[in-house]
Amino acid sequence: MKLLTLPIFKKMRPCCKSLICLFFVVVVVSAQGQHEIDSLMNVLKTAKEDTNKANTMNALSYHLSQKGDYDKSKKYANDALQLSEKINFKKGEGNAYNNIGIVYNYLGNYPKALVSFFSSLNIKEKTGDKIGMAMSYNNIGMIYWNQGNYPDALKQYFASLKIAEEFGNKFGIAMLHNNIGNIYVIQNNYDDALKNYFDALKIREVIGDKKGVAASYNSIGNVYFAQSNYPDALKNYFTALKIIEEIGDKEGMSVSYSNIGDVYASQRNYPDALKNLLSALKIETEMGNKKGIAVSCTNIGPFYIILKNYPEAKKYLDNGLSLSKEIGAKPEIMNSYKGLAKLDSSVGNYKQALEHYKLYTVYKDSILNETQSNQTAQMKIQYETEKKEKEITVLSKEKQIKDTEIKKQTLLKNSLIGGLVIVLVLFFFIYNNYRTRQKLKLENIRNNIAADLHDDIGSTLNSISLFSEVAKQQAGKPIPALDQIGVSARKIIDAMSDIVWTINPDNDTFENVIIRMRSLAYLLLKAKAIEFTFKADENLNQLSLPMPVRKNVYLLFKEAINNLVRYSNATHASFHISLDNKNVKMVIRDNGVGFDMENALMGNGIKNMKRRAAEIGAQLLIESAEGKGTNIELNFKT
Repeated sequence: MKLLTLPIFKKMRPCCKSLICLFFVVVVVSAQGQHEIDSLMNVLKTAKEDTNKANTMNALSYHLSQKGDYDKSKKYANDALQLSEKINFKKGEGNAYNNIGIVYNYLGNYPKALVSFFSSLNIKEKTGDKIGMAMSYNNIGMIYWNQGNYPDALKQYFASLKIAEEFGNKFGIAMLHNNIGNIYVIQNNYDDALKNYFDALKIREVIGDKKGVAASYNSIGNVYFAQSNYPDALKNYFTALKIIEEIGDKEGMSVSYSNIGDVYASQRNYPDALKNLLSALKIETEMGNKKGIAVSCTNIGPFYIILKNYPEAKKYLDNGLSLSKEIGAKPEIMNSYKGLAKLDSSVGNYKQALEHYKLYTVYKDSILNETQSNQTAQMKIQYETEKKEKEITVLSKEKQIKDTEIKKQTLLKNSLIGGLVIVLVLFFFIYNNYRTRQKLKLENIRNNIAADLHDDIGSTLNSISLFSEVAKQQAGKPIPALDQIGVSARKIIDAMSDIVWTINPDNDTFENVIIRMRSLAYLLLKAKAIEFTFKADENLNQLSLPMPVRKNVYLLFKEAINNLVRYSNATHASFHISLDNKNVKMVIRDNGVGFDMENALMGNGIKNMKRRAAEIGAQLLIESAEGKGTNIELNFKT
């Protein structure tokens, strides 16, 4: 989704920046980067209080927003607005409101962005500026897209498309087909999405818009990526990257590298994923785009957590957090704290993990409350206006005495209803507050237990293992009893790690269970050179599991994978976890030697798995035969 900026129509060139939308360009000049900012600053020093100065400040505001300097960008936009109002320059007012909306959009403050874009639209409608109206319709549609209001987003895009078609502007038509395709992707309507993307691609190829052609290939790749068609997704992303490198579009390169990195991450090819994400970060750094740098750092950190390179993970997450705070980008600050919470949990720093998770929740609630507050204010204004109009109508039709009596009765009725509502609301908040305190108390107990097990018992077991090794060295000869002590201590440490992980409330989501399963499979199967695939439905990520279910599912999985590694002699294994109508199914298959179910060497392992399944009321099916591999299927309700 791209925001439109200040317009000059019918003077487009194929090299125009995509963020400016593909059929409107910046007023005054078309150069980019710090050089352009410096030039505009020099012009501003000697500018008179006229329309040229307003245009210069608007252009400067736009370029600063692209560099991530949002405070200065908003300042120049407000200065342009004040000057335009002073000299009655309506076009300057409309463009200033548009720039203010762009800043709020980058900061994630969508309600204020929406108010600014509607203010810009109002001015452009009054002045009959159809091109400006098309720009505003597109920008309003993008905000609705960000808010998940897809029907209204489509309505705005089609309104903008109608004007573009009226003027026969192929740049605008192609861009809007691309935006409409983006909505259909979100709605999983991939056929209509591809149709719009290919329509945009065809137009862009005809008019020679290489930048637009690359954008279309990236969009088409996004559809294939959403369909898990990774080969075709990569094919389109690399085609886009080749074109972008030819025209030297650094911003486009950053987008393409990020897209390619996402595909490799989904294929669990983490080295290549990191390579591409780091390339995107390098480009954002060269451009000086603070928001782009912050987003890249926040995205890179979690990959290093998966790879257990915790120092690197912390470095990138800290950098992302620092930059996000500097530019005041709340969504990025929120995501940085979420990543840091996962990092702390991964290294066993549960106290710090809890603090970071609380900060993540604070920013998440702040963004939500800000949205709700603006929406409430708008509804209040609308309500009071409508109420006033009704009162005037009643006064003109009825007598003063009758109207007064009706008002008294209405007031009494509303007072009674309002009082009842207040009582119900107070009761709800009191009850909700009580439940929250009880939940936090339980989570604190679980955190304390996990910390005590990790710090006290864990350190003691580590000491036993270490002392057994020291004793063997001092004895100067093998001592079976000491070997057994060391082995037993390490086994208990491993089991203790699982217990600590199970108790920790930060791991209640199924997403953390899947990550731990995937990590365990990677460590054990790669050590035995067993190739494997691991698939898990995305709708499982936010599923919250009770502690007993989470523990037994993970330990059953661990038992199964240990048996696979020890006895199967397999060369390939597959793991698939799915959710269908509140029923979770976990399937584990291998192509190993199998075993006789009646005389299984893994009898104790099978008994343990059946016992764990029974504890959570799950159905466990194990199928195997000599020479035919093994199939294990677990089904349980959430």
